[in-house]
Amino acid sequence: MQKLIITLCSMLGAALLTTSVTRADDHMIDNINVQQPFNVQANLCKLNPGVGIDDYQAMIEDYFVWAKKNNVDPVFVRQFPLFSHQNLARPWPYDFVEFLVSDYQRWGAAWDLWLTSKDGMALNDRWQSLAVCHVKQAHAFMLYADPKAMAEDDERYVTWNWCTRKDGVTFEELSAKHREYAQNMQQDAGGIIGWLVMLPHTGGADAAGEFAHVAVYPDMEAFMSRRSMLANGGWMMTRDYFNLYADCTGEMLNTETVLHRP
Repeated sequence: MQKLIITLCSMLGAALLTTSVTRADDHMIDNINVQQPFNVQANLCKLNPGVGIDDYQAMIEDYFVWAKKNNVDPVFVRQFPLFSHQNLARPWPYDFVEFLVSDYQRWGAAWDLWLTSKDGMALNDRWQSLAVCHVKQAHAFMLYADPKAMAEDDERYVTWNWCTRKDGVTFEELSAKHREYAQNMQQDAGGIIGWLVMLPHTGGADAAGEFAHVAVYPDMEAFMSRRSMLANGGWMMTRDYFNLYADCTGEMLNTETVLHRP
């Protein structure tokens, strides 16, 4: 994912909102209506010296209890880099990244409780004693999903590809191209069980692009199957996008574990 996140103009968000597409009649995944934009919080975390992941996870388990009791528990996933863009000259600065997925109203209520309730503030102090986490917020727009697979698969793989529109490309053109790809994926998703666009909205700083394409795979076999398809002529399907519509950094791959579903 490299660095997160910049703030995008509302016009781009409005344009990409029109691309929301899913495959099934039931558009709810983990109690989130994926036909609507939803909020994603990113916690980019580095454990403090002497703190192990088990110590940190014990706090997260207590957070789940607190959040469920207050009816503000999100979908909570954790990602670790597998094939990243990092190297010795540009090392990975975090131990892991967490994503907390919810609708906007629920997430606003969650933050109010986190910052004002006695038990919420106590958990916040405990969190900060264990790790330094840079917190960002983003809009998410689901372009394609296999709802059953997304709701049942807790160990999966996720690619990130940060992109920026080419000069002269309109928001409407970009939206139409995303919609075209999403419609094609309803016939053949090529191993992908979820595809969404992430648009940062709060916590803007350095970023690798204006927006990110995020694709979810159930396993490495599905991921490599799509690589095979692209290598054997499938690249022609996306040639126009990369030549005419957007400049992208290229995909990186993370492992992802779903730790909580509301």
